[in-house]
Order: sequence, then C-alpha cells, then structure tokens
Amino acid sequence: MEMYLFRSDQWKILYNCSKIRVNDVAFGERYHPINGVVIIAMFVVFEALYLPCAYSICRRYRNSCYILLFFIAIVDVVMLCFHGLVVGILCFTGDVFCSNPHFTYITGCFASALFVMETSANFFLALDRCADCISPAVSKFFFSEKRVFIWAGLSSLLAMYYFFFFQPAIYSGIYMNSFMNPFQGYNVELDLTQYSSLISTSYNLFLSFGFPAAYLIFISLFVYKVKLTRSFGSETHRKKQMMIFIQVALINGLNVSSSILYTIMQQLPMSKMLIIIGYYLNYFIFGFPPIIFLVFNTSIRRDCHKMFQSMLNEMSVRLHKRPISPGNQIQFISTFVDSK
Repeated sequence: MEMYLFRSDQWKILYNCSKIRVNDVAFGERYHPINGVVIIAMFVVFEALYLPCAYSICRRYRNSCYILLFFIAIVDVVMLCFHGLVVGILCFTGDVFCSNPHFTYITGCFASALFVMETSANFFLALDRCADCISPAVSKFFFSEKRVFIWAGLSSLLAMYYFFFFQPAIYSGIYMNSFMNPFQGYNVELDLTQYSSLISTSYNLFLSFGFPAAYLIFISLFVYKVKLTRSFGSETHRKKQMMIFIQVALINGLNVSSSILYTIMQQLPMSKMLIIIGYYLNYFIFGFPPIIFLVFNTSIRRDCHKMFQSMLNEMSVRLHKRPISPGNQIQFISTFVDSK
C-alpha cells in the first residue's frame, strides 16, 4: 500500500495494464456463477454461525486460549467479507486485476494483511497449547492474561507491516484465487522478484514448514500429557483437554494444509481445478472454526443454543403480541355492531 500511496510512478510501472487486454481471456473462462452462489451462501452461513460463537468465546476471556481464539474470531469475521462476499461477487463479474485495478489492489492489501494476522495468531495459539502441555508455570509465564495480548499485538503489527510495505496477492478471475503475479493467466513475462520480498517468501516457507513443526510438537506434547493424566488426572479433566486439543488441532490443521498448497501454487504450475480447490481450502480456514466450536465445544454450543432460543422466543412474543388493548378491542367491536 505504501507504493500505491506514495510511489505511484513505480506502482504504475509494475502494475501497468497496457501489457494485456482483458478480453484476451474469454469472459466465459472468468465467469463462475455456480461457485459465486456457493461462496456467497457459505459466507452467510459462516457469518451467522461465527457471530454467536465469538460472543460465547468473549465470555470466557480470562483463559489465554480463549483470548487468542476471540482475536482470531474477529479477524476471521472480517476476512470472510473479503474472501467470501467480495470473491463471490467477482465470480459473477469475471474481474481480473486490469478490470478494476485500484479496487482489486486495495482489497488484496487488506486480505493479505488479514491472512498474515490470522495465520500468525494461530501459530501463537499452537505455542500457547504447547506451553500449557509442558507445565502451567510455563504457560502462565508466556501466556498469562495480560501477556497474551502481547502476542495478539505482534500479530497486529506484522499485519500492519504487510499491509503497508508488501505487495499483495492479487485476485484472478481466471483461476478464482490470488497470486503475486497480477497478470496471472495472461502471456506476460515478469520478474516476480519485484512483486515479492525475502521476508514474505520466508514467511510463506515458515507457514509451510515451521508451522507443521510446531503443530507436530503440540501433538507430541499433548499425547505425552494424556499418558500422564491417565495415571494422575480425572476422567473429566482428560475429556476437557481432549476437546480443546481437537479444536486447536483442526483449526491449525486447516492452516497448515492451506499454507503448503498456497506456497506450492505460487512457485509451481498447477491445474485450474487444484487451484480452485486451494481457494476453498483457504476459505475454510476462516469459515470452519464456528462449526468446529459447535461440534466439539459444549460450553459454546450451549451458549449459542440459549441465544438462538432467546431470539426465537422474542420473535414469537412479537408475532403474537396484540396491537390493540382489550378495552379498545371491545370498543371497536361495539362500534362495528352499532353501525350494522
């Protein structure tokens, strides 16, 4: 975004749309109406499920794990607007970068920053769970109620740094996914090193290799802890720990698989179908957590059930509420009879 705002001459050189003609790729290849309907429908469902889950998570704000989950939930809810609603609309318009360069670039900056914020926060969540598996003292030292906000702050600073100083991945209507090459799908020769940096490449590699390593360490520590609690802990405590493990494992598992596929997609040629599958996998990173919470977290499921039940009761009361008082109703009937 810094180049777009303050070095517009250089931006116009790198993102010069005179290099291509949009219609060189037929509109039919950029038009994805079925995917557009599916993506927008999923956006509505994901948002409708995520908002009450986020409220329930907020009520458990004293636990470091839930603080990070709430932070991730806020990022996901916002990211779904870009990765769901905007992409769903673009599936109908068939836009590529040069169809609407300013809008596509700006939304790409926001989406890239939110992606970095979400993935880094999920990595810190994995570290939090690793610390908890090692010992409560280690967990308290690194992820106490106040210190956990430092980790959330680091994710926010990293996202802001990406937003201002890195070139974003640009959405391509041809492949229904985002690429560092703004002219992806067109016959244009580019020096892709001008669109990426060593830091961004290193971060993508970290997501592909460092994140899985932390994930495997978390699983190993958890299995070791389960063996200990099997001897010394209660059945209720083991079940609670297992549910937390499943939730974190599924959320981080989506991040790991999507990050690996995204990194490969940027470096090596892939089939169009596999690239579209990669989009949906990335979409699920932001949309699936509420489903995971509702299936595996009894407390969140109970809170959401109460919220929906309260909403239904309120709607029922409003629907059955009489618009006029009994006295006025009798007077109205008497007046009607007298007129007859």
